[in-house]
Amino acid sequence: MPRSDLDNHRRILGISFLVVNGLTVLVGVGAMLFFTVMGLGIISDTASAKDRADFWWFGGGVSVCVLVYCLPGLVAGIGLLKRRAWSRVLALVLGILNLANFPLGTCLGIYALWFYAQEGSDRVFE
Repeated sequence: MPRSDLDNHRRILGISFLVVNGLTVLVGVGAMLFFTVMGLGIISDTASAKDRADFWWFGGGVSVCVLVYCLPGLVAGIGLLKRRAWSRVLALVLGILNLANFPLGTCLGIYALWFYAQEGSDRVFE
């Protein structure tokens, strides 16, 4: 495959990492907002103060876990777009790990594996 085509696929893979992980971050922020609202007692006036605090802590914990989970993917996407050599290994490892994350992660993982299986894919980072 010509280098220009592989370079386009590298760019598409970087954007895909940013989009998939960005959408996951939005879901995490939505969960945080939901549990924060529940924790403030706006939806349920019958909840005790301890129940409200539990909702708040649970929502914060979910959000932190989602952000920690998505951060490497966001970093890999930025690295791919900027042609950083270290992003090649990171994107490959994350692509393999994302195979279990159906459906978007599976598509991303298959695309990453396909990209790195192409002859010359390592030269687009030079």
